[in-house]
Amino acid sequence: MQIQDLLDKVLINQRLVLIDDSSSSYEAAVMMLKNKCGALLVCDSKKQDGTLVGIVTERDLAFRVIPKGLDPKKTSVEKIMTKNVDTISPGKTTLDAIQVMKKKGFRHLPVTKDKKIIGILSMRDLYDFANNQLQDSLKQHQEFMFGTGYGS
Repeated sequence: MQIQDLLDKVLINQRLVLIDDSSSSYEAAVMMLKNKCGALLVCDSKKQDGTLVGIVTERDLAFRVIPKGLDPKKTSVEKIMTKNVDTISPGKTTLDAIQVMKKKGFRHLPVTKDKKIIGILSMRDLYDFANNQLQDSLKQHQEFMFGTGYGS
């Protein structure tokens, strides 16, 4: 399945949660908690054009702030975010996304079109989608094998 189809049909109500690079790590943590998400897309606070400059995840907070004894209220997102973010286009497939995420060790992958952010995929989203497809396929095969869905 193409990523655009996944965004249109499965992740219909997805809200993109953006944060400025000048925001604090504490603000990022609060925003993740409030929005029940594990990653925030970081935009340039100076440009104000929604250009993606990084991504900050719950792992960044756990591995780059806490063990280093940094003050979350004084440490900007810019200092802990992943810069030069890998993205994927909506024309690629979900398998392409899984391969990129697995190869690079990501759990979140922004989807961009013409340098604009149009979505974000999480490994959980992709797993849920694949699991649902597998369940549907198994049900269809069982109905065929046992005649419950044949000729009804």
